[in-house]
Amino acid sequence: MYHSSTCLLALFTLLPAVDAGFLRFTSEEGCVKGIKVEEGGDYTNWPELFRLTSPNPDDPTLPNRGDTVDPKVLLAAGVEFHFLDPSGFTYPNRTKEIPWSPPANRTNDPALAQLRSESDYQYADIVVVTAYNEKFYEEHIHSGGDEVRYVIDGSGFFDIRDVNDEWIRMHAPVGAFIVFPSGIEHRFAVDENMYVQAMRLFPGSAAPDWSSVPRNETNGNVTARNEYAEKYLCGVDPDLDDHGHDHGHEEQDHSMEGEKEDDDHDGKDNMESMKNDSNTTGTSPATTIIGSTTTIILSSIIGTLLAITAL
Repeated sequence: MYHSSTCLLALFTLLPAVDAGFLRFTSEEGCVKGIKVEEGGDYTNWPELFRLTSPNPDDPTLPNRGDTVDPKVLLAAGVEFHFLDPSGFTYPNRTKEIPWSPPANRTNDPALAQLRSESDYQYADIVVVTAYNEKFYEEHIHSGGDEVRYVIDGSGFFDIRDVNDEWIRMHAPVGAFIVFPSGIEHRFAVDENMYVQAMRLFPGSAAPDWSSVPRNETNGNVTARNEYAEKYLCGVDPDLDDHGHDHGHEEQDHSMEGEKEDDDHDGKDNMESMKNDSNTTGTSPATTIIGSTTTIILSSIIGTLLAITAL
């Protein structure tokens, strides 16, 4: 004859065999996408943020301006923004410099030095883009680390996916210092002025990893994307198809890196880039099946144990 406490103990002993799917199912149902953004923040230095009139504009160098977007939407997706005024400090005059170090005995920006120290951005270079480059406008993620860009001169458009897989366009002006978390999907285009000079920064002492993965080739295989989905998207990656198939991926370079071509080759110097693909959201059928199956199993276990206790 079994005591009821023994039966309950048996129940909880069996739960680990099925709780993974059950807990995943319930956590997704009650999860709120994005990280918490504190109220009362000062966003006066943020650049223009707006929706696109079309997800794939005919001319990405034009604003294609839709509704205005609150900076908190990008903050919730993990994007950081700082404003640094580069005027009065020593940088190359409309040219690239790879790598770049603050010149000795010249005027250098203490605010930039502080940001580099706080985030261990040991590597820096300066690149120039002078034409629209289709490669940069392919939607992609960076798997080797956060993408950090500081606009020293000129301007350009960064298109960034929010937590609901919708585009937000940032018109990044001189002084925009932007950090995109590894795994977030984005792309870049110069604006009508066809010119931007930007600093790229990378943490640590190792060689920078500018590799990227096109959006349509992530498919659950890229650790950085999976970790981003866990932290910001409640573990539900809209890049996966209904069956969660693993299609493999191929790493590419969308980093605005122009050393592979002539120094004076317009538009091929380097910067960043990105890829465009599916727009599915919500809980997948596979997850729903797991949750339903788990519920059935738990019900059967509980029913069996209750029957035993009645003996």
